[in-house]
Amino acid sequence: MQKMTVTDPNGKIVALPEAYNDLTGKALERAIKDFEYDLMEEHLAPYIVDMTKELPEQHPLISIDGSCVCSRGNISAIVGEAKSKKTFLTSALVASAMAIPSRLINNFKNVDKDMNINVLWVDTEQGERHVRKVVERISEMTGAKLGGAVAEPRLTTLMLRELEPAQRYKIMVDTIYHYPLPFDLIVIDGIADLQRNTNDLEESDALVGALMALSTKIDAHIICVLHTNPGSDKARGHLGSSLQRKAESVLFVHRAEDCSIVEPQYCRNEPFERFAFNISEEGIPQLCDLPTQGTTVGDEVVEILTNAFGGVVERAVLVKKLVSQRGLNHSTAQMRIHRLIDKGVLIAKDNLVCLPTVQLPQSMPEAMPEPTPEPTSEPTPQPIYGTSLDLFPEPPF
Repeated sequence: MQKMTVTDPNGKIVALPEAYNDLTGKALERAIKDFEYDLMEEHLAPYIVDMTKELPEQHPLISIDGSCVCSRGNISAIVGEAKSKKTFLTSALVASAMAIPSRLINNFKNVDKDMNINVLWVDTEQGERHVRKVVERISEMTGAKLGGAVAEPRLTTLMLRELEPAQRYKIMVDTIYHYPLPFDLIVIDGIADLQRNTNDLEESDALVGALMALSTKIDAHIICVLHTNPGSDKARGHLGSSLQRKAESVLFVHRAEDCSIVEPQYCRNEPFERFAFNISEEGIPQLCDLPTQGTTVGDEVVEILTNAFGGVVERAVLVKKLVSQRGLNHSTAQMRIHRLIDKGVLIAKDNLVCLPTVQLPQSMPEAMPEPTPEPTSEPTPQPIYGTSLDLFPEPPF
């Protein structure tokens, strides 16, 4: 007797248990429906949130001033214009997180330490000489060379410049799954080189989706380094847009005088305060003062509010002024103002923001009422899809 079969939710043919051969009519129909229901339940189970399950405490792989930037099972992006020192910044963040505690090592003091990190560095665009410089820099900043090692043993580096985009991705994935030790952090320096066209929407979404799935499956974090559009803080192409939507953190780095400024462009966790770094004579990234004429982050907002607006102005106007005069992006400027309001440095009322010493009016003047339009002979617009002329009308089904 030929076995009865059904198709599971993945399109696979599944044979029914032999006991079903003894059933007929409605009893068989009910049994088949129950079997299909069980297959569907099994198919959906991994994706349904179980609130009774206890999750382990989030352990940041990289955090700046206590703010989590990179955690397991997520992706992030470091974006900036060409020659803005994106690779220097990425290597400094990774090395500072991995560094052994020592006063002899000059790394980023605002990055919290985790010496148990194993890193895979994937370079898609530089030649061997420059890739080796990155490895040497990281080895110097982690303290590996201080201990006599030729290179940092917790760092594995791939150089994929000569390969096709699909080959680059395959070599990276093969390394991740077949290397003896699991990687905690993966850096893709030149994420755009894993696809042929960064403006291809379908290809970009597929790549970002694949990286998200990979980070979840291997319980690691993937940092993607990408250029911005010239003169802009927007990551390049559809790939950049997709990364900005899906990333746990997006760090924006840009040049200012003789240093580079790092800002939290988008953060799902508490954003860190922006900071600056320059390159030492030995070629090592080092923290430096922000080029703000000696003012602190809070002081520069207060300074502009005082000198440009007399201590009170609409919040939107202050945001635009910070963007144009201090080189901040829009979201960072809003964050600065919000933090100062929380600290009591500034006071907000309605759409205004001011210094505590400025007396705001108790009530804003009421707007003049709109004049009543004269009746016309034009017909009244008819409802669309059962509603009035809504911005988002309901569909007719």
